[in-house]
Amino acid sequence: FKTTLTGLGVACTINTGLVIPTTPAVASEVEKISDEVIKKTVESDILERQFLVTGNLSPEIYRSTASFTDEIDTYKMDQWMKGTQKLFVGEKSEIRLVGEVQVSKEQVEFRFDEDLMFRIPFNPKVALTGKVILARDEDGFITSYREFWDQDVATVLKSAKF
Repeated sequence: FKTTLTGLGVACTINTGLVIPTTPAVASEVEKISDEVIKKTVESDILERQFLVTGNLSPEIYRSTASFTDEIDTYKMDQWMKGTQKLFVGEKSEIRLVGEVQVSKEQVEFRFDEDLMFRIPFNPKVALTGKVILARDEDGFITSYREFWDQDVATVLKSAKF
């Protein structure tokens, strides 16, 4: 026996007598994701989980087929998550949200300002600004991630500090 109850803004999944609090986006019964839930989840991914440098995003808001494109290449979600974890020293990098996360039915957009420490010899650090656009499907799930840098790749790499 399994059902989801909502009330006071919290969903609970009841499974064989156990009540497990979950957020609406995590509940397996979710068929659509609201603008409010997507905004709060993306904000949390940026500010708390620092997902741009840790790869620690909330996969439940993404379609499994979502593509991730940065200024270098395009990846599948698991490749992007693992690659990001291997490329950056998350605990010595910092992501700052510039302004608010903007949400529409078609997309989520935010600007960032980040200091990235690379997980390579001498741990170079670069400063970088830009924006991310997350495309959404008709049910509100994210279908693609596209990162745009304010500087070109060569300029960013030349700015590395050791």
